[in-house]
Amino acid sequence: MGRKIANTIAVLLVGGIIGYWLPPRSSPAQAGAPAGDTSVARGAQLALLGGCDDCHTPPLPDGSPDMARRFSGHPAGTALPPDVPGVLTNLNLAWRGPWGLSLTRNITPDPVNGIGSWTLEQFIHSLRIATNPNGKAILPPMPAANFGRLSDADLTALYNFLRTVKPNANPVTGP
Repeated sequence: MGRKIANTIAVLLVGGIIGYWLPPRSSPAQAGAPAGDTSVARGAQLALLGGCDDCHTPPLPDGSPDMARRFSGHPAGTALPPDVPGVLTNLNLAWRGPWGLSLTRNITPDPVNGIGSWTLEQFIHSLRIATNPNGKAILPPMPAANFGRLSDADLTALYNFLRTVKPNANPVTGP
């Protein structure tokens, strides 16, 4: 009798562990936004999931994002990370690695220093090929390859959301 209870408990534990790690049984339509959703709300969700604030929003002294400068990129005039061969370094939303130096871009709708002059088609094309409309490569650590795999509807939603953010004239110069 004791062995039977022990076996039952073992089966339940193993089943519970397996069930915990299995993905939920829902169809894609139930799991997220409706196919083709290009809403600002969907774009905001994608920006949150994509961690856009982590790299494009300067931090406050406590490390939290400075939402008054949301998506304004590398703050003009701040220090750059040290150049240490073979080491990835980061400082003030600037990065150095084997590819060289990359400064986090201003992705606000500012027409001069941000992406405000980009059309939807340019935005989608830039993320698909990891090159901005001027032909400059979008450098690491930007996960352009990951964003490039999003559907046109998701990229449109992200574009629509970014158009609602307060424009910021922060100039990001350099690579």
